[in-house]
Amino acid sequence: MATRTENTITINQPVGKVHQALTTEAYWAYIAENLSPEAGEVNEFTAADGGATATLFEVLPLEVLPEAVRAMISQALKVKRVLTVPALTNNATTVEYNADVKGTPVDFKGTIAINGDDAATTFDYSNEVSVNIPFMGPAIEPKVADALGELFANEGALTEKWISENL
Repeated sequence: MATRTENTITINQPVGKVHQALTTEAYWAYIAENLSPEAGEVNEFTAADGGATATLFEVLPLEVLPEAVRAMISQALKVKRVLTVPALTNNATTVEYNADVKGTPVDFKGTIAINGDDAATTFDYSNEVSVNIPFMGPAIEPKVADALGELFANEGALTEKWISENL
C-alpha cells in the first residue's frame, strides 16, 4: 500500500523562465549538486520537442532522513530520480517523476502540475510513497512523505536562485 500526499510550492519567477530551467542540463546539474549535503550528478539528460528528460543520481545522507528510516539503514541513500518535463502550453505543463532508492524497499513517484504567469510559478505535487516492509511500511511512509515535502521546498528555493543567477 502507498501513502499519497500533496505539496504546493511557489517559485517567484515567471513560468517561462522556470520551464526554461527545467529543460536545461546545467540547471539539473546544479540541483543534483546542491539539493543534498552530499553532491549527486546528472546521469542522463535529453532535450526534445520543447521538453526534457533528466535522470539524476542523488545521495541523501542519514542526517536528512526521518528518524524511523535512519534506524533501519546504516549509510546514505542513493536515489535514482527520473523527471520528464513536457513542453509548456498556455503557461502550464505536468511533469512526471519517479524515484527508486537503491538497495531499499522505498520508492516514490508522482506528478507536478506547473502553472504560472509573468510573476510567479506554482508547483502542485501529487506524490505516492511506497515503503514495502511488512507491518512497518504504512507507519514509515508518512514520515518519508514529510521529508519529501521538505526536499521539494528546498528544490524550489534552489530553482529560484538558479534562475535569478543564470536566466
